[in-house]
Order: sequence, then structure tokens, then C-alpha cells
Amino acid sequence: MTAPVRRGAGVLLSLALATSAAGCGTTSPPARPDATIHHYVALGDGFTAAPYAGRSSDRACLRSQDNYPALLAEGLRIAHVKDVSCTGATTTALTQRTRPVDGDSKVAPQFDALSRDTDLVTLGIGIGDRDLLAHMFAMCTAAPCGARIAPQSVADDLDEVGASLTEAVRAIQVKAPTAYIVLVGYPQIPPDGGHCPGLPPLDADGLALAGSVIAQLNAAIQSSARETGSSYLDTAALSEGHALCSSSPWVSGRKGEPGTSVPFHPVAAEQRAVATALATLVRTR
Repeated sequence: MTAPVRRGAGVLLSLALATSAAGCGTTSPPARPDATIHHYVALGDGFTAAPYAGRSSDRACLRSQDNYPALLAEGLRIAHVKDVSCTGATTTALTQRTRPVDGDSKVAPQFDALSRDTDLVTLGIGIGDRDLLAHMFAMCTAAPCGARIAPQSVADDLDEVGASLTEAVRAIQVKAPTAYIVLVGYPQIPPDGGHCPGLPPLDADGLALAGSVIAQLNAAIQSSARETGSSYLDTAALSEGHALCSSSPWVSGRKGEPGTSVPFHPVAAEQRAVATALATLVRTR
């Protein structure tokens, strides 16, 4: 006996196959997510504010209109930018009102600039904590090396800075949960050796120790980035060959010039290089 034909089932199967075949020829690939940065917040100290490295936009914080946040925003055509970096800021300035270097009124906590809409954050801070920038040169300006500041105390300070940075990034991730976060390291400041009139009088051991402080600080920043899943910009590698007393230093010397430079702070060339490197990171994130 011939089995009855299930016409209804056959029709449904034919329709399903036809629909599937048609879909194979017409389905478009899923739309790529919007990679455009719309809301950028720059947090940091004087290595972000870049005092006198161009036109001034904030007298109290000595913030330049031509610092790397401004250049980055211009290069990426970011519509909404909040640069709250401030010369002399420590990690305390991220969460508390602090007094800027050139003003009587305290400025708001830098974290106040963050919101849930923020989709890019750069953070460059830490060298001002516990006077690290000053201590790195004070350690060996008296004999014997370390008579003023014990190297172990600086190591302890660096541990504290690393912990503060990790805590800060965790807080940023809560306030701006979709933001791409980049921790920006510090450039090379002391040369590897030789006489350098741009620095306090340091022998070879002193120069090496001062350089190691920068290296250890950058290692702590990179560790915080790794621990929090953030990106890190290796500014020290970027600035190789541009330490003080090189043919083209990216930081000012110890004297500085009132109204034109602050001792041991970045110059315009360094800010341009950092902005270019950051733009590459953001575009390839």
C-alpha cells in the first residue's frame, strides 16, 4: 500500500527551504557599532595641563589650550570635551576640592566632569603625590646619596600612588561605565648620564636613581591599567632621546621662566607627540 502523502508538511518544508535560501542571498552583515567618540574627559596634573605649552585657557590651573587633550579632541573631532587637568594636582584632586597653583578659590573635584555619557577618559596623574617629583632630585643632592630622602620611603610612596591610581580607575569605571580609559605615563626627564645643567647637581648614581623613580612610577601606572583592564600610553618610550640636556628635550629644566615655563614640565613638542599616540590608540581600540 502506498503511504499517504503529507501535503501540508511538504508545503511547509518547501516554504522554509525557499525562505532560507532567499535569506542567504539578501542578509546584510550586522551594523558595526558606532566607534566615534562623543564625550571626552581629560583628568590629570601639570603633565596634562601643560602650563605655557601654548595659549592659556585656565589661569588658576595653568592649563594650555594646546595641550594633548585639546589636540586629541581636535584630531578626532570630538564634539564634547571637558579638560579639568590642573598643574600641581595629586590623586586627591580627583575626588576632593583642591586649591590650584595660581588661585585663591578651590576647584571642583575632577571626577565631577564624568558622566554616564562619557566615552573616553584619559588620566595622567601621580607624580605630584607625596612630592615625588621633588624627591626624585632631592635624594642625591646631599652626600651620601639618600641623606635627605631615604630611597625606601620613595618606594613606599610609589606603592601608595599605584594603589591610589587603581582605586581611581575603578571609580571612573563606575561613573562612566562605557568609557574607553587610557592611563598616560610620564616622559623621560633625567638623562642616562653626563653633566646636565638643567638638573640639580647629580652624580651618575643620582641620575640613575632619579631615572629609576620615573621608571617605577610608570610601572605602577601600567600595572594599574592592566589590573583594571584599561589602556596605557608608554610616554617614556615615546620620549626616548628627548630627556633633559638632549638636543630636543621634551621637558623644561629646573629653573623655568615665570609666565613661560614651569620646572620639569612638558613642552609643546611632547604634547603633540602624546596627542598623536593617543589618537592611534583610540582609533584602534
